[in-house]
Amino acid sequence: MIAQDRGLVLRVIPLRETSVIASLLCRTHGKVRLVARGVRAPRSRAGASLESGNEVEVVFDLRSGRDLGNLREAVLVRPWVGGLDRLEPMAVAWAAIEILERVLPDGAPEDGLLDASWCYFAALHSTSDRAGALLLFYAFELQLLERLGHFPALASCRICGNEPVGGGVIDPQDGSLACKDCGGSRRGLRLEPEVLRLLLQMQSTPWEVAMVATSPETRRQAGRVLHQLLSYHLEKYRGPLALGLLKKVDNEKDISGADSEVE
Repeated sequence: MIAQDRGLVLRVIPLRETSVIASLLCRTHGKVRLVARGVRAPRSRAGASLESGNEVEVVFDLRSGRDLGNLREAVLVRPWVGGLDRLEPMAVAWAAIEILERVLPDGAPEDGLLDASWCYFAALHSTSDRAGALLLFYAFELQLLERLGHFPALASCRICGNEPVGGGVIDPQDGSLACKDCGGSRRGLRLEPEVLRLLLQMQSTPWEVAMVATSPETRRQAGRVLHQLLSYHLEKYRGPLALGLLKKVDNEKDISGADSEVE
């Protein structure tokens, strides 16, 4: 079956001297892995298109019962990550791609993740500071949770139904929240009021969250909560290696001995 689709290049692995195996998240066919023969040859026109973080139009064939398809053509639409010119947005862009590659099995449906990715990358292109880049990354992680069916219900207390203005405790299993008065002694992930407000902002307007004024501690706590939720629900999730770039910068700067805010 020959197919045409648009998608995001997640990972490219060299295969022999001139070929690669490309992992893509595609609009219609979900996550696919394709053998691209000869793309590393000097005269190949498709090689430059197959870089992680690129949006591409592809033509390929998939055969029933086989893990790998064959790439016939790849045309670059936009180099989302390659167009970033600062370390912070570039690191968190790679981190999102790394997560998608790891947690989505081959054949997994797209489930709206491409549109979320395009919006995320576009927002990163408009963000110049570190805090904004991290907030957008956490908003992407929250979008990932929601689009994979693990929607955290943060707007009201599951017990009394009131707005949890004083913070609360979130149950990692079903994502429901108990307000401070109803769930003060319950086990779960405790959310301080500032962290809860930030997460609610990420749910309502995720790609505008970079403009929200937050403290490093609030960002750190939000990142920790999201990391724990993702680890609970997604077996293959772990903290992305790409964020190690930012932690390395933190260590080199050694700002008053403060801990890195990157989770």
